[in-house]
Amino acid sequence: MRPARRRRTHAMSRYTAVTEELIDKCQRDHQAGRDLGRSLPGLSAVEAAVIATESLEADRLLRASPKMILTNPFDAMSDWSLAALAEILFALARPTSRPFSLPKEERNRLMERAWAALEQALNSPTASPMLWYEDIYLDVAQEYRVKGDRQAIELLKRGLAFNLCYHEGNNADSFLRDLAETHLWLDDLDRGLAILTALLRNDPSDVWTYNAIALIFGHFGLADLGLEVTKRGLEVIEATGDPEGLHSQFTDSLDRLHQSEQRGSEAKASPAVLADFRATLALDAEAGQPRPTLELCRDLIPDLDQVEVKSPPTMPDVPRSSPSPRSRLRRQSRPKDLKLGRNDPCWCGSSKKYKHCHRPSDLGRE
Repeated sequence: MRPARRRRTHAMSRYTAVTEELIDKCQRDHQAGRDLGRSLPGLSAVEAAVIATESLEADRLLRASPKMILTNPFDAMSDWSLAALAEILFALARPTSRPFSLPKEERNRLMERAWAALEQALNSPTASPMLWYEDIYLDVAQEYRVKGDRQAIELLKRGLAFNLCYHEGNNADSFLRDLAETHLWLDDLDRGLAILTALLRNDPSDVWTYNAIALIFGHFGLADLGLEVTKRGLEVIEATGDPEGLHSQFTDSLDRLHQSEQRGSEAKASPAVLADFRATLALDAEAGQPRPTLELCRDLIPDLDQVEVKSPPTMPDVPRSSPSPRSRLRRQSRPKDLKLGRNDPCWCGSSKKYKHCHRPSDLGRE
């Protein structure tokens, strides 16, 4: 017998940095008026309060009407609510074989709104402890990149700056590789090759950089140069081992690059840039010239220090406790100019549908 699927009780996102259990704990402590600084070890009172209040706000999306999901303005929504809204929109836009599957144009409209919600989250001034922003920067940048929009470069620079600020650059190489690929997409061959050269010179044993190059060079008419890189990557694996299990990807790339008909773009590169790249390929795996991550990033992105970074979260401006969670969330009466449908979330903040909450009493007053 198949085990019953656990019903989701909280709005979630593919970009979540917290668990549902953590959300439960923060919400319970918040509603009970407990000291949020003691909710969990390593979690500050500010972080716990933000998790509680943002998740309570986003949970209302699970009971929101389709009209609200499709039209609610982004301005008043927290980053977590925006990410949760995007997740709902992605799900609605997913093609299905069911009779009520949406037309392609409608699915595209939902996808556009989902990406717009995520970009709005990136543009807010403060960071939420509930999200992995680096992944959002990378994914939204990818959407711009495939459209040939240079906004992708700015998003990657912002994501890199965020990673350096909050996570000591532990994912800087990924951002730099994506930045190099984006320059190639935008037909800036010399800049893309220069970034990849710097990464390989910094660490000639980094198989992930070789692998990234092997996967993408064929798309840009660089199949011959890609073959050189792929062969060098295989040599590095043979010399240092293959703990990442990338050997099969390299051999697949080798076959694909041999068969590629997109060739000759090497001629578009500056001879000096191309010579520097090939000289770096010839370096021994142990002959790198490693530099501190921040120094490398500043060298490759001269305006990095001017890139705006989100501020840490601040204590949300909401009541911390009350005898009753419901009394804290609810207003005393419906605003006179507010019009609600039967299935819209109630104006009181209870997260219930209007018809199951204050609608009967509101009708009695009218």
